[in-house]
Amino acid sequence: MRQLCFLLFLGLLWAGAAQSQPAFWRDRSGNPVVETESLKSKNGFGGFLVATTDADWEQKWSTPPETVPIFEEADVVPYGRKVYILSLFANPSMDDSGKAKVQCDIRVVDPNGKVALALKDQTCYSGRLSGKATNVYMSTQVMVFSGDPGDPAGTWSVEVNLLDANRDTELPLRTRFQLR
Repeated sequence: MRQLCFLLFLGLLWAGAAQSQPAFWRDRSGNPVVETESLKSKNGFGGFLVATTDADWEQKWSTPPETVPIFEEADVVPYGRKVYILSLFANPSMDDSGKAKVQCDIRVVDPNGKVALALKDQTCYSGRLSGKATNVYMSTQVMVFSGDPGDPAGTWSVEVNLLDANRDTELPLRTRFQLR
């Protein structure tokens, strides 16, 4: 099984809007990480969407900042096994009172292209940050998926559009997993 390591936490850089700006996400060694459909940045705001089958994801996440959590990435998932969808973000802008405001739209799409879930304008984070803005934070919107008998087998897609409302910057993120 593939392992997903959050080495991206350790080397986060500030990034600007232009293509000539340095890479936002960096690995533990400081090397730029290629952005993907589940890992993006724009205007200094970073987002990361993870689908994991780790039932202990919350315990892994709730560790000291110097501890890098490792999650098992959802790839092929049997019916009945839970998939936890985690939206992560970094470097949101603060308003005049020092508060971040991150909104999100969420869509789950089945293998036939049918939208199984659609939520708009959800609050993913609102308030003061507990540390530096460049730390990685988890959205308050954690989804749990479990394929039931009768759900179509195949590739399921989860789309989360993160919006840094103070900066008016959107990051469309997507992750996928196979239900069998």
